Amino acid sequence: MNTIEHFQCENIDLLMEIFDHKVSLKEVYTQKGPASSDYISLSIKLNLLIKEYFEEKTLNLISMSKDELIEVWKQKGFKHLDTIEASQKFDELILKYQKLKHID
Repeated sequence: MNTIEHFQCENIDLLMEIFDHKVSLKEVYTQKGPASSDYISLSIKLNLLIKEYFEEKTLNLISMSKDELIEVWKQKGFKHLDTIEASQKFDELILKYQKLKHID
């Protein structure tokens, strides 16, 4: 799957839910203030939605990086500098994803 196809797979429902929660959060803040239980609940839910979004995007990046690594490996061989660089990029993304999951 190429980069354009990955962008077409954007989770519009999740983005709309995040947007709606941000709008609702602003309204509750204005009406009830930041100490209200409604505001706190919406804030927690929004935070969880944003984490879900970042996790999804990170997994997409990992998938794209894996595809790139395989393609470079097929074209240039296992020991080529470009293959090693693609492998290092792939490893970095996996480490970042593991750190992201560890924070939860």
